[in-house]
Amino acid sequence: MPGAAFLTGEAITLRVPEPEDREFLARNENDPRVRATRTAASPSGTEDVERYIGGTLGQSDDTIALLVCKDGEPVGLVLLIREKPGDRRYRRGELAFWIAPDEQGNGYATDASRLVLEYAFETLGLHKVVAKAFAANHASQGVLESLGFEQEGTFRNEVYVDGEWQDWYRYGLLRSERDAA
Repeated sequence: MPGAAFLTGEAITLRVPEPEDREFLARNENDPRVRATRTAASPSGTEDVERYIGGTLGQSDDTIALLVCKDGEPVGLVLLIREKPGDRRYRRGELAFWIAPDEQGNGYATDASRLVLEYAFETLGLHKVVAKAFAANHASQGVLESLGFEQEGTFRNEVYVDGEWQDWYRYGLLRSERDAA
């Protein structure tokens, strides 16, 4: 039985991943359509997705990982990563997300990201949230831009995806910009 919602949006809820979600996470992280939008180049097994169980990951409890759920069923994952040196001091984080291929195009990434941004700015008191998107990932760029993110820079030929080099765009959103929108 899945746990309670951590955050609730218009169409989705965000909840902490639990052990029974390992298969969903591994299957979708390994799907070529999802992997082509992420920097993870090697396969993920159920033991690899173990880091998401419990809702935090990495070297710090400051990073959160939440399942995006529609009608109680997982459809994706959203993260607020705070592991770079100075993230805590400078009150910044990085937004990342993916949606299972069969669920893409329904607004779930936008809704999940909006909820995480509200949590980041209002509850955690962050000053800035950044995000990255591959040049070919127009869907993620659209999500970020619809939420008010500004493209701040281009990492030229930064990632090798499906046999070709791609640029990687960095986006940023300041709390003051979100509050003004």
